[in-house]
Amino acid sequence: MTRYRFLVAAAAAAVLVAVTSSRPALRATPLGQNDVTITLSNPAYHPRLAVPDFLVADDDKAELGGAATAVADVLWNDLDFEREFYLIGRKVSARVPLAPADALPADRWTALGADAVIVGTLVRTGNDMAVEIRAISVKGDDAGHQFFGVRYSHCKPDDVRPCAHQIADDFHKQVRGLDGVARTKLAFVSDRDGGRLAGRPGRVASKEIYWSDYDGANQTRFTSNGSINMSPAWSPDNRHLAYVSWMNGPPDIFVADLHKPERKPDRPGDGNVSVQDWSPAWSPDGKHIAFASTRSGNLDVWVADADGDHAMNLTNNPASDGAPTWSPDGTQIAFTSDRGGENELYIMSASGTGLTKLVAQQVDRPAWSSLGFIAFTVGTGPGHDIAIWDFNNPGVKVLTDGVGTNEDPAIAPNGRHIAFDTTRWGRHQIAIIDRAGGGLRQITTTGNNQFPSWGPMPKE
Repeated sequence: MTRYRFLVAAAAAAVLVAVTSSRPALRATPLGQNDVTITLSNPAYHPRLAVPDFLVADDDKAELGGAATAVADVLWNDLDFEREFYLIGRKVSARVPLAPADALPADRWTALGADAVIVGTLVRTGNDMAVEIRAISVKGDDAGHQFFGVRYSHCKPDDVRPCAHQIADDFHKQVRGLDGVARTKLAFVSDRDGGRLAGRPGRVASKEIYWSDYDGANQTRFTSNGSINMSPAWSPDNRHLAYVSWMNGPPDIFVADLHKPERKPDRPGDGNVSVQDWSPAWSPDGKHIAFASTRSGNLDVWVADADGDHAMNLTNNPASDGAPTWSPDGTQIAFTSDRGGENELYIMSASGTGLTKLVAQQVDRPAWSSLGFIAFTVGTGPGHDIAIWDFNNPGVKVLTDGVGTNEDPAIAPNGRHIAFDTTRWGRHQIAIIDRAGGGLRQITTTGNNQFPSWGPMPKE
């Protein structure tokens, strides 16, 4: 009988209802003819882009004035995150008077170094608002040409982030051919609201699963079982979240259906309290979960159907094998094993054959990127770092700088960023760097936060 089960924690139901509400989806409608210039779409060139405050009709300024500033702020940050453009600072942009797209003072903008300006207009539509976006070239022969024009309906004046995030993702896709991550989510573990665990010595606090926007905004508690929860893992379709929990005794894997918050547990455990299951990892097609388990008598890598059926031992070795991660095409699994004397990185086929040692040094928590590299924790001392193995340029490349302990990497869906847990600011916090090790930013600040998981892009 299989051991892991479906669960939606009762105390989390209200959160799930809010996250999966049925409010009208944003609707994007093209605005006029777009002329994408060679300069702006050239991936080798990073245009200078300005995002001034958005325009609002005089009659709507009292209600929408704050939203006009907020949506521009969020959009600026989303565009800046991917580093496809050189963003002119918002305070610098404020030196130029606001103007509609057909009346931009091009000389004022080019004096600030801008190649193009994003002109946004907010229009009240009942209880919602529409946001019209026009990106206009202001330099050279392209001056006055629109290269992006879209109207977004059903935006919310009191919650502009979803609208701004979609604009950013659409803009990156159309202008630069890039899949952005502005609408993605991070899941992580935190003790910020934890109470002392009954029956545990000392001051051991409970740890719950939280999630947030990719940039750390809207941090929201998901589980509420007063136990230890860890290792969240998003399903590829964004409908499920797997995680490890001690809520019923030994660590076991639970799968929550995020679109059915009323669903109760429907697969009880087999009662074997000596078995421990760890580190769930979804296959790219969402049909299987790889995990580490002691059900064979020692820690091995197993794989099962997403509902827990047909579990199969892939490693079946007296060593400790764990922390599986799937290749983007689903044909291979990387994992850690101490069969060589220390915890090293191996890869094998998804059926357990073709074992190969990839990294012959102390590693942990690998994560496989769509851009052809594996990120992992490396180091044997009190401090650890985030490193990668790039299949196109083999060898271990350390990305972090040795400050504090850095571990538990999670890779963005587009492969360009890595979230991880670090103690560089004192307590454990979630941070993000780019795949080259630059662009460090702190995501959490409250409590201890660990085990980040970067969710996929939402389905259209």
